[in-house]
Amino acid sequence: MDFRIQRIDFRFPQDALTWLDVTGLNVNAQKIITMSKTRIHVETPITDNSLIKLSGTRARYVGRVLRLKVNDDLTLFDGSGAEFLGTVKVINKSNAEVFVSRRIEKSVESPLRMHLLQGISRSGRMDLVIQKATELGVTQITPIITDYSVVRLELRRAKKRLTHWRSIAISACEQCGRNVVPKINAPVGLQEWIDNNGNGHAMRLILKPQASTSISSITAVESSLTLLIGPEGGFSNPEYLLTSSNGFKSIRFGPRIMRTETAAIAIISVLQALHGDLN
Repeated sequence: MDFRIQRIDFRFPQDALTWLDVTGLNVNAQKIITMSKTRIHVETPITDNSLIKLSGTRARYVGRVLRLKVNDDLTLFDGSGAEFLGTVKVINKSNAEVFVSRRIEKSVESPLRMHLLQGISRSGRMDLVIQKATELGVTQITPIITDYSVVRLELRRAKKRLTHWRSIAISACEQCGRNVVPKINAPVGLQEWIDNNGNGHAMRLILKPQASTSISSITAVESSLTLLIGPEGGFSNPEYLLTSSNGFKSIRFGPRIMRTETAAIAIISVLQALHGDLN
């Protein structure tokens, strides 16, 4: 059985456009009409009326996975915050060329700039956190090595994992409509991160099951915060003391002990609902 991805392009009939124009909604309608649902991230900066050349994995993704053909439309973004309407002009097994016709300003970024410090967990769990944190609007993610971290990455392996995590964030942006890819930093020890970042001005939160303060009591959140989530083994007592003496506020998140990936996804969702754009 052949399973294929079906790409759907939306087109409004002219009568509908006329009605939208009369009601003052024509601008939004034009954006819906011109932007394809197929979204591709490219590393190089994009400009209007230019030809973008794709090769390697990007070209194979467009041709073999998405099965796009010459004259098919797609949406491109380069992380600058805008979208670009493109049309496939050349496509073969190893290369593709896309003509960029216009730039459209569009932002779905949250007003709450959230930096997730995620204790490194096993690959599948870490991948899930990277993907869902991106979809939920996190601005920056730093994998943290802690006393109880189950995973210990050597330098060579850490570089490989970092490339992998960044590709997951890019794929999540392609899916969820973000035009800004969150920054994925190299893994670092908790002590080193604190030494390099001082106390800062953003609110700092750390999840602690025994904390006396609940997440619902956190009200004085400004435009940014740093959230620290532990790995499978949680944090050691010295790490709780270290974070407490460096501006982190311990918070409790419900009566149950959650897995590290569940805790990250759930608390990011709640913070975005209370202080971001999920309200």
